[in-house]
Amino acid sequence: MHRPLNDVVGGVITGIPEETDLAQALSDRETSDLLVHLLDENREQVERALERLREGAYGVCEGCGRRIPEARLRYQPAATRCVECQSHWDRLNGRTA
Repeated sequence: MHRPLNDVVGGVITGIPEETDLAQALSDRETSDLLVHLLDENREQVERALERLREGAYGVCEGCGRRIPEARLRYQPAATRCVECQSHWDRLNGRTA
């Protein structure tokens, strides 16, 4: 004797979210994952800037060794390169600004 599928699985079928709910949940998860990644990346940059501060190297460009302009450090406190060297580094590493 066969029972209808709905009788066998009961709440499982009714517990499946609507297609749009599932799409929204997946989108929310992707957004959350991206935010976690960006926050982690930002934390690493701040830790690196603090380390450079302790070493006396904060504000000195890793690329050319010149002082990073104060305006850049105000805008991007964790910067380790001047704008010119950062642009060059980004091009070499396939990154776009």
